[in-house]
Amino acid sequence: MDFFKQNLLIIEDEKDTLELMIEIFETKFSNIYSASDGYSALEVFRQNSINAILCDINIPKLNGLDLIIKIREINYLIPIIIISAYSDSDVLLQASNCNIQGYITKPLTSDNVNTIIKKIYYHQNHEFIDKLVQLNDTVNFDLINSQIIKENKIVKLTNKETAFLKLLLQKKGQLVPYKTIEEIIWYDENKQMSSTSLRTLVKNLRKKIANDIIENVPKIGYRLIIENN
Repeated sequence: MDFFKQNLLIIEDEKDTLELMIEIFETKFSNIYSASDGYSALEVFRQNSINAILCDINIPKLNGLDLIIKIREINYLIPIIIISAYSDSDVLLQASNCNIQGYITKPLTSDNVNTIIKKIYYHQNHEFIDKLVQLNDTVNFDLINSQIIKENKIVKLTNKETAFLKLLLQKKGQLVPYKTIEEIIWYDENKQMSSTSLRTLVKNLRKKIANDIIENVPKIGYRLIIENN
C-alpha cells in the first residue's frame, strides 16, 4: 500500500519525534505537512488538501481532542489516528467519541507504522461502505450518526428531518403516502399533521440535501429519487 498521491498532516510538539515521524512517512505520502500546536494545525488543515492526519493529544494552545472535534466539523470522513505516549482509559474513551480511526502508543515501531498505514487504507476504502447512503455525487447520509455529509462537511438534521429521510430510504424509491408519513413522523404529537408543516419539513430538508432528491406526487405522497435506484 502506498499513498504517493496523498497528503499527510502530522501534529506533534516534540521536535525530535516530529522529525522522526516526517522521515518515516515521507517515503509513503506525496507531501508531509506538520504543526507543533493545535491552532497551527487547524490553520494548516484549512489551507491545504489533507488526506490523513496523525495527531498527538498533549499539544499546546489547543489540545489534540479539541482539535479533532474542530476538524470533524469541517471534514467528517478524513482518517485521523492519535499517536500518544499516554494510554489512560479516560483519554481513550474521549478519543473514541471523536470518531478516530486508531490510537497508537509511542514510541513508534515498524509494526505501529504498518498498523497506521493499514488503518488509513481500510478507512478510505471500506469503513464507510455500510454506513453511508449516497444520495448524489456530493451528498451522503450517515446511517450511524443520522446526519448528512455534503461535500465532506457535516450538515445537522432535526429529529423530524432524520425520521422523514430514513422513512423514504426504507421504501427504496417507492411512494410513501401522506398517511404513512403522519403516522410515523408525527406519532408523538396530539394533533394531525398539517399540509403546511409537512411542506415546511420537506422544504428545509431539500435545502440541506438537494431539491431533486425528494419528489412529491400531488395528493398522494413523497418518494426519494437517488442515483442507484
